[in-house]
Amino acid sequence: MQAVILAAGQGTRLRPLTDNCPKCLLSVQGKPILQYQLEALSDAGVRRCVIVVGYRAAQIRSYFGSHFRNLSITYVENEIFDRTNNIYSLWLARQEITEDLLLLEGDLVFETGLLLDVIKSPHKNAAVVDRFHSLMDGTVIFAQGERASAMVLKADQEQGFDYQSALKTVNIYKFSHHVLSGELMPTLSSYVAQGMTNMFYEMAISDAVAKGTIQLHILPTGARVWTEIDTEQDLAAAESMRFWPTPLHSSTTRAPAAY
Repeated sequence: MQAVILAAGQGTRLRPLTDNCPKCLLSVQGKPILQYQLEALSDAGVRRCVIVVGYRAAQIRSYFGSHFRNLSITYVENEIFDRTNNIYSLWLARQEITEDLLLLEGDLVFETGLLLDVIKSPHKNAAVVDRFHSLMDGTVIFAQGERASAMVLKADQEQGFDYQSALKTVNIYKFSHHVLSGELMPTLSSYVAQGMTNMFYEMAISDAVAKGTIQLHILPTGARVWTEIDTEQDLAAAESMRFWPTPLHSSTTRAPAAY
């Protein structure tokens, strides 16, 4: 299993902190956001990671280089990051994806155990989710049992949208190479060919769920600690969180709670 981390964005909501620093290199409790992800991947036994860079790409390459612990790192550069979105960044990485995949976004901080839960899950295609609350925004999932029945992007959440049973996507996914190569990447390629490069990759997942061409399971975070960092308020909140370390090769993890 390999990983792709999307880290090409400009982090405009974090300006002026991101004027001279990419968002993924901003410090949380003394180390860069991206380092949390690379440490978790390495500790979970992943050995290949592709990082899609764009804004201030050279800083990220220089900071982490081609190896981090046991991880081999390959970089893919989105040279038009300022006028595209993550749908295009993921599409650019298509040639580097040769096996089952962990997909992460580069503004997440989480405890290693969360990633271990994903890898150990028997489900080949899964989305990590948390209970939705009013301070969250972004893509949500509705589920029937352990399986996603609908995925709704933020742009489609109109006034009066019912969030009562909504689950927030954490932006950590696991996909089989079969689903990636046979379903998701062809859909992304179709969008890109139509010039829809300033959209979100979740569109392809949402379409596949709606059509029934992917069985996407949900993996609740339960007691696992995580946060997405989009604003200075998010950054400040992350400084007070406790991200529990998981010992290398640990065979015990806290079981996620069911929703």
